[in-house]
Amino acid sequence: MNGPDYIKITTGLFIVLNPLVLIPVFLALTAEMTNRQKRMVAITTSIAVFVIMTITLFLGQHLLSFFGITVGDFRIAGGLLILLMAITMARAKDEEMRYSDKEHDEAKTKDTNIGVIPLATPLMAGPAAMSVAIIDAELCSTIESRVILVAIIASLCMLLWLAMSLAGEIGRFLGHTGQQLLTRIMGLILLALSIEFLTTGIKQVFNLSP
Repeated sequence: MNGPDYIKITTGLFIVLNPLVLIPVFLALTAEMTNRQKRMVAITTSIAVFVIMTITLFLGQHLLSFFGITVGDFRIAGGLLILLMAITMARAKDEEMRYSDKEHDEAKTKDTNIGVIPLATPLMAGPAAMSVAIIDAELCSTIESRVILVAIIASLCMLLWLAMSLAGEIGRFLGHTGQQLLTRIMGLILLALSIEFLTTGIKQVFNLSP
């Protein structure tokens, strides 16, 4: 039996977490903050994403079992959700699928820790990212593969932190057009990943031969 495809796993997690989407929202929500406050938000967001994704990784399947949901069922549901996100990303409007205008307005009031809501969740570690984590956990069933998966998530969270730390410079370098172009490309890749989730889930649910 072949082991997990860690390149595919890393690519899928990178796209659903998508640090490029985080940059304009991070800049908007921290516009009136000092540099020290921005650094604290970046650290809080990265840690929160890591905690949410790791908890989902280890407890997600148990939660599915509690509700009598099979991994095949969840692959179909997750595939549909990721499909919708991919289509939205292909239209360069990914943020519309990740959090609502109300959440954005509430975050601006500073009554909530924006590092956790909306930046960590639902913007980064939202339903789509959690779906991918649960499906990846089913692929990585051994202790060694789970450790590697946690290391991948930790590395991506460090990348999120780096993107927020350099948000101003990256935003100016890419510009609005550059960000839209990269978002569309990632949307197409994510679209292919969602189709794979759907087809695999359908095969599992209906006991079709591979």
